[in-house]
Amino acid sequence: MMPNNRRLWRLGATSCVLPADIMTNVRVLAPLVDDVQLLFFESAAKSLLPQSLDVQELLDIAEEHNLTYTVHLPTDLALAAAASVERQEGIAEIRRLMAQLAPLAPQSFDLHLVREPDLPEAIWLDNLAASLQELSGALGEEKRLVAVENIEYPYGLVAPLVAEYGFSVCLDLGHLVRYGHDLEEGLALLPRIPHLHYHGVQDGRDHQALIDVEQARMLSRRLVEAGYDGVVTLEMYSLENLKASLALLDEA
Repeated sequence: MMPNNRRLWRLGATSCVLPADIMTNVRVLAPLVDDVQLLFFESAAKSLLPQSLDVQELLDIAEEHNLTYTVHLPTDLALAAAASVERQEGIAEIRRLMAQLAPLAPQSFDLHLVREPDLPEAIWLDNLAASLQELSGALGEEKRLVAVENIEYPYGLVAPLVAEYGFSVCLDLGHLVRYGHDLEEGLALLPRIPHLHYHGVQDGRDHQALIDVEQARMLSRRLVEAGYDGVVTLEMYSLENLKASLALLDEA
């Protein structure tokens, strides 16, 4: 891994590289990276296996290793659902997690705006607008910490809402490649991106180890040119893939 004094950004990994709980993953990762993404796949009310977090221990680990945290909000939040109660549950879960983890001063809370396949696009966007407006008002200045991530659909569909309600952008480079979206268009958003996800795509599967040295060199150049000082998370889910990717970045 490159020494800190050779780059402005922080290099991170997910709290899911070992088949263990978040706390175990953080303890293992703390000596290896600058930032750990606390990854929540499910909201607390829907999780069959709730993960307990020791916020004080996370703070102690951060102090010992000069570590920071980012947070991936649950991917089951339905901010555009047809049912108002589901939208309200999603907003409440975001606020709950942000309050619980506030002592860690996370750099970013990454959010998927899930496409509702049973709703016409116009209604989906109207529901999203209502939820984002309410969330923005409830969070106040803290809304800038919520970074909306590009997923399978073109980001341009939601970009106006993200900008209008004052949220940030989480750019997932692997998703751009996986779904055939414009890489340059995504990188143009760097000034508004506190968090960037980076992972390999192999045989149509993303979140794999990095394999493209030239792509890594290109990204490094672009980050330097932009004066980027956010977090770049290697978003993969095995320690083997993470270590292979760190080695590729050393080569790059």
